Amino acid sequence: MGFSYVYKRFSPQDKAIVPFNAHKQYNFVSSSAHANRVTHFSASYTSESVSIYSSASSNPLGVFDSINNIKYNQVDHLYYRNYKKDPSKKKDLTNHNDQRRDLYQKANILSVPSGLYGFQIRKSSFYLSSSKYEVLDDAKGNLIISGTDISNYPNNVQENVFRLDPIKGFKKYDLAVYDGYAVYKDFYDSTGGEVSLAQPGRPPQIRITERKFWRQGSNNPSAPSTYTTNARHKVIKDYNPYENIDEDDSYFLNELKYNNITFKESSLGSDNHKFSVIDFNSATSSFIQRDHDEKINFNTNQNFAISFYLKPQSTASTGDISNTEKRYIIAKSTTKTIPAPGNGLNTIDTNAGPQFPFEIYMQSQSLHFVRSDGNITNTLIGEITKSVDGVDTCQRTGHVLCQVSASEMQIWFDGTKISSTTNTLTNTTRNTANLYIGSNGSVTTLNDVGVNAEGQSGSFNSKYFHGELSHINIWNRSYESNQIVNISESINASPYVGNVFYNTGIATITHPKYHDIINNGNDGIIDTLQFQGTHLIYEHEYQCTVAEHEFNSTYNTSTRDNGGDFPFRFANFTTSSFFKPYITTIGLYNDAYELLAVAKLGQPIRCSDETDTTLVVRFDT
Repeated sequence: MGFSYVYKRFSPQDKAIVPFNAHKQYNFVSSSAHANRVTHFSASYTSESVSIYSSASSNPLGVFDSINNIKYNQVDHLYYRNYKKDPSKKKDLTNHNDQRRDLYQKANILSVPSGLYGFQIRKSSFYLSSSKYEVLDDAKGNLIISGTDISNYPNNVQENVFRLDPIKGFKKYDLAVYDGYAVYKDFYDSTGGEVSLAQPGRPPQIRITERKFWRQGSNNPSAPSTYTTNARHKVIKDYNPYENIDEDDSYFLNELKYNNITFKESSLGSDNHKFSVIDFNSATSSFIQRDHDEKINFNTNQNFAISFYLKPQSTASTGDISNTEKRYIIAKSTTKTIPAPGNGLNTIDTNAGPQFPFEIYMQSQSLHFVRSDGNITNTLIGEITKSVDGVDTCQRTGHVLCQVSASEMQIWFDGTKISSTTNTLTNTTRNTANLYIGSNGSVTTLNDVGVNAEGQSGSFNSKYFHGELSHINIWNRSYESNQIVNISESINASPYVGNVFYNTGIATITHPKYHDIINNGNDGIIDTLQFQGTHLIYEHEYQCTVAEHEFNSTYNTSTRDNGGDFPFRFANFTTSSFFKPYITTIGLYNDAYELLAVAKLGQPIRCSDETDTTLVVRFDT
């Protein structure tokens, strides 16, 4: 029998390879998770250069990375930094309309080996329980506390037209540090004076050459104590890629201008992980400006909501919070910016007109929510301050939400409606004024006899807010009571506590309020970890067709005439027309006739010389 009878070549139609995903369930407790190389750790940001840190405690040139600063920067770089601006360069690409990525100063990170999750962690399969919470994913890359109804939260990023937590406020706690980078050793001289590194006709350049930072009070005593947006930031950005434009935290990335702002740690969050807040000082005219924006230019009967946390302090002018001055929190009134006459490059501030969509300010111990159409002014007042030991200057942090809902103006404090009134405006409230936070701008309207609403005459500056503000949100819609409660209790108006990145097996807990869900201490240890790994399987199918005239002989030694003179001759019984060989085994060979796979039949199959026989062989790889 020749090769043509022993081996038969497949045609292209005889074989197929079909890929499919198989999902394997994993259930771990703390010990088994560790045994299978599932790791978790806490990571923190520091303003020092990541280049000076080392994972090796014995490294004489580096600082031992006890806070996992290197891992923090890795996670930030791979998943969070500029994910709205440049999502294509991030791992686990997703629609940022569905997935919210907020990385604060600290994070808990859980890493699953690729050998377990395979191609990816299956969506909706992630579950984590600790001593404090049960966490699961929403199939969109967000982690939520079990039982959370996300529909009762403001999750539509298109409706959130302005948002300033500030998420990255912690990066400006130390204003003397250039975030994430070391500066040239001679950028400041021994007295703290700035050394010019400018090329002719260009802004000063920062040269990254050494592992060294300049800090306030030490190497750089002349560093500013407050933050102000560089007036030439757009020009400098063209020459210095490390110079960023100041923007808010919303989907729209609204450009901001800071003036004498201090960023500090708040009382919000957990005991060991706090949110950042913006500290306004009326004595230094602290404020934030957003140029006129139609997205927040709400008309008379248009629903909207403004939310923020505040901690008012005594004003610098009187030293007593009970004074009668208006301390503006947020306003789109009074002041607009226009091109200066005769010079298109410069601008001036001028009066924006009598109508405005909203003003929110503190006066005495009450919060005022005001709207005007130029003829009619609606004012809503709610007392929000709380005396401590009979002293009004000691104020706690509270949540405020002011909104217009179905022709009703409302003030909510810590999730409770404390004041409401009917909207009686008839004309438009739209204007071209800038949005100011901590101020109402630099222009105050005077009447015909030069007297303003406070009875003051002549020219004067607006009143500035004195205290802390954070998590400032403006939505182009209103909310119901249960939604407002959730906005207040969640702090950052989000039901999400972190993220899971399915394709890389990384899960993060980023929300400061839930920072201890997993950590390396006694609290927050993993009780249960469940997920499904997605493994790509290839099903190989081969159709082995035996024609009626093929494979009708056998090489089985039992059919040989072993007792005769010719041991390789077949016995007489094999020559009968009734004799048919049986198929028990199929071998798959390569072109070099090397055996690659063997298929065993469940029972022998008799060959037919009357019809073709097709045997289907399937196996997975």
